[in-house]
Amino acid sequence: MKNTFLVCTFLLFLFKSYSQDVAGVVTDNSGTPLPGVTILVEGTITGTTTDFDGNYAIAASSGDVLRFSFLGMKSQSITVGSAKVINVTMEEDSEQLGEVIVTAFGISQEKKALGYAAQSIDAEAITSSKQTNLVSALQGQVAGVQITNSGGAPGQSARIVIRGINSLDPQADNQPLFVVDGVPIDNSTVESSGTPRGLTNRAADINPADVESMSILKGAAATALYGVRAANGAVIITTKKGKKGQIRVNLNSSIGFEDLNRLPKLQDQFGQGFSGEYDPTSFWPSWGAPISEVAKTVPGHKYQDNWNRAFDTGMQTDNSLSISGGGDKATFYGSFGNFDQEGIIPFSTWGRTTAKLSGSVTMSEKFNFSASVNYSNSGGNRVPHDRYMERMMYWSETTDVRDYINPDGTMKTYGNTNPVYDARFSTYKDDVNRMIGNLNLNYSPTDWLMLSYRVGADFFSDSRTEVTPGPKGIDGEQALSSTGYLEETRINSMDITSNFYITLSKKFSDDWDTTLRLGNDIFERKYDRTTLRGEDFVIPGFYNVNNTKQVFASQGSSIRRLVGFYGDLMVNYKNYLYLNITGRNDLSSTLPKDNNSFFYPSFNLGYVFSDHLTTPDWFTFGKLRASWAQVGKDTNPHVLGATFVSPSVYPLNGQVGFSRNDAFGDPALKPELTTSIEFGAQLAFFENRLNMDITYYESNAEDQIIPVPVSDVTGFSSYITNAGEIENNGLELVLGGDVVKGPDFNWKMSANVSINNNKVKSIREGIDEIVVGSQSGYAGSRVTMKLIEGEAYGNLYGTSYARYGGDPNSIFVESDLPIIIGEDGFPKRNLNQLIIGNAVPKWIGGLRNELSYKNFDLNVMMDFRAGLKQYNQFDNFLSAFGKNEYTAVRNDYRVFDGVLEDGTPNTKEVWLGQGESPDGKDYGAGFWRNTYRGISENFVYDASYIKLRSVSLAYNFNDKILDRTPFSSLRISVAANNIILYSPWDGFDPESFSAGAGGNAIGFTGLGFPGTQSYFMTLNVGF
Repeated sequence: MKNTFLVCTFLLFLFKSYSQDVAGVVTDNSGTPLPGVTILVEGTITGTTTDFDGNYAIAASSGDVLRFSFLGMKSQSITVGSAKVINVTMEEDSEQLGEVIVTAFGISQEKKALGYAAQSIDAEAITSSKQTNLVSALQGQVAGVQITNSGGAPGQSARIVIRGINSLDPQADNQPLFVVDGVPIDNSTVESSGTPRGLTNRAADINPADVESMSILKGAAATALYGVRAANGAVIITTKKGKKGQIRVNLNSSIGFEDLNRLPKLQDQFGQGFSGEYDPTSFWPSWGAPISEVAKTVPGHKYQDNWNRAFDTGMQTDNSLSISGGGDKATFYGSFGNFDQEGIIPFSTWGRTTAKLSGSVTMSEKFNFSASVNYSNSGGNRVPHDRYMERMMYWSETTDVRDYINPDGTMKTYGNTNPVYDARFSTYKDDVNRMIGNLNLNYSPTDWLMLSYRVGADFFSDSRTEVTPGPKGIDGEQALSSTGYLEETRINSMDITSNFYITLSKKFSDDWDTTLRLGNDIFERKYDRTTLRGEDFVIPGFYNVNNTKQVFASQGSSIRRLVGFYGDLMVNYKNYLYLNITGRNDLSSTLPKDNNSFFYPSFNLGYVFSDHLTTPDWFTFGKLRASWAQVGKDTNPHVLGATFVSPSVYPLNGQVGFSRNDAFGDPALKPELTTSIEFGAQLAFFENRLNMDITYYESNAEDQIIPVPVSDVTGFSSYITNAGEIENNGLELVLGGDVVKGPDFNWKMSANVSINNNKVKSIREGIDEIVVGSQSGYAGSRVTMKLIEGEAYGNLYGTSYARYGGDPNSIFVESDLPIIIGEDGFPKRNLNQLIIGNAVPKWIGGLRNELSYKNFDLNVMMDFRAGLKQYNQFDNFLSAFGKNEYTAVRNDYRVFDGVLEDGTPNTKEVWLGQGESPDGKDYGAGFWRNTYRGISENFVYDASYIKLRSVSLAYNFNDKILDRTPFSSLRISVAANNIILYSPWDGFDPESFSAGAGGNAIGFTGLGFPGTQSYFMTLNVGF
């Protein structure tokens, strides 16, 4: 760095130049001013945009090249001479391929110059669907990107994975890095201990109304400069900023309603009791006598339709106000937002209040700076969805679930816990305060040199209070807990990022243009979590830790630091051949001293052959690209060697202490290394009435850092070491174009589809399998997701039907073979866990239509996934309690299709019911409880779907009306989400999954928060 500084200082004296202010107006062919045109000094990060009247001003030197870019217009490059006024007329470009996309460290580049695939989503696409979580707003809009929502609860998390899973570690976060205005931020999901509650991923703290655009960088070549943290890709968020011109005020206000979008197929014929006998005090909710028969003798006995009545109509309100403006030297943007949501599960809430302030100042032609600060407060009451749904399972179908409380405040019940009462009084409230800020400084001592420094901070505090009340001391009450407890959790996280880089630009001739960036990046995270738990309340209803008989405490802290040095060289030959070379060396505090420094390079090449070769008139644009890249990856802090932890039950009898951790970290641990290649083509035809982008990629992540099981005689149960390799490859296709283009009516369509294949290439010798996660089921039907060498990631293992003639060495269920029927006439079960499906979608994609007619706008977004299976735990529970529609045939006789042990066809007829059959034989608990519920294969099935993700219709008031009002713009819109769902899945929305967004155990659904459909009305006003 010292030598580089001396060289730069020397060159500064050799190439001294004089700058000047260049100004002008940018218009289209008709003379209409164009607001928002991007003007960049080529080879630098100096730039500006035109105001609402098309005016601009920028500091530039004689010989500089100004690049004018605007979506839908042909980009222009103009060399600055002696003139101080440069007016520009831009021509319409139906290609729309000259768009500027934000890449690593907030650097804007023309998309056609990139040697890798990247997609950008604009503000309209983000906000039109009315998603409160930024991650959810990307659903179906980007090729190769899978979004999974953890349910429809207020503030629930959403998980994003780009181009498949890259880590074999069950606890690894396979999600991309999130960057806001050039500063990486935390998008972790810290789930509650014990029962999951679908707590929020931290990207949801950002108000979507403040976002200008989102760029998704997919491969290692695109994210190489970010290093370790972006090994899984990156999501680059650019927020709105002030623009030169008059002060503008915008107000957005919307109200929405939501309800359950899908229910399992349920039976309504049988009520409370067991073995076909009615019992109003029975634990069993649906194995009793026919409801219609009991109603003849028991007044008021009826099917209560509890599954519809247990869920409320949710409500959302979202209001945001922004003000922006500026002059020649300074611009500003400020906003305030408030969002409140009441969920469909009673008493579930979440809210978010945000405030943002940003500004930029140009001190001189050589020095400018900008800064922004975002504050958010979020949280609510997180009803335990798995507990609510499980208690709904146990609740009698003939007892009103909404009649849940007695006049004295105790629970009204026949014996089982009422889920609505539990939702009201067993509370879990979180309160998150977050601050994200950054400061950017740019100094350009000469036209070929730019010094830039950016510092950013991301801090949040998360305060959580969980209360389950104990007995009130009232005779005859059934309390939620025999003692009650209170748990207070405090989480504090602080990220600091420092990034200094220099940009050297040199145009050697009209043909050759180069840009070199050299920089240093420093990242530090401090994390602390403290939990205080009190059990057994002394005074009922007084929720204070000092009011409990037993108090336990625990605390965990960590610190991580990463220092990186990087270089980025861009070579442009005649604006049709682009070569980009990067290199980065990281030093990580989480790795051993001898292995904590590691280097990785990337190379990418873009060739715009349509600007080089003669092509037919119908061929508008053509580009080929290729890249090769490597990226390193470290591990979690404080895992090397033997570490110590404090037991969760301390202090105990006044004694405190630590015990040795059951995991031991390899002292010779190496960083993971991901190597990727990518090939692609971008094509446009018929004046861009049709365009396409196709990409093939392949990545191998080796030296995977995994906790592997070891013998207990070592004193540890797991050994953290380099133990495996995983491979991903796939194909992505993006299509778009203008279906109709006219003076009044326009129809644009864009579609994307992608396929991903993955395989566990190797696991360290001696390790047979790695368990990623599992989910319980009744009578041996547990399903496990585990990794085996040579097999795909996402395989689900479980019990199955015994098959005649099956291969005893096969690890797959051979479902095409006949089922073996036992001597009792019922199917036999194979107790060995075999592969019964894979939870990773083979295909994902989306289709977006944008239609406009005069002042009306219609946007329709659909998405799909196919080629996957999931475990429906809820179906397993339903079958155990006789609530599925298919269990209504419980009193039928059946001959099961299959063969006997000797291969002869089964002919034995059996009864499906419970207890004594009409012919006098005792069938015990019956087929559904004795056999069906204990076979995992019955509950792992196709979870593909096609969704109408969102549809919105808007009307923009014209100038004739606005001239008579104080408004500069006025827009009214209505929208709906998830209103159409087609899926072979029998259950709640198959998209919802049981775990939060931070886990890798995919493919498990059931007791999570059900999905919702929603409807909105929005008013947008500009002043």
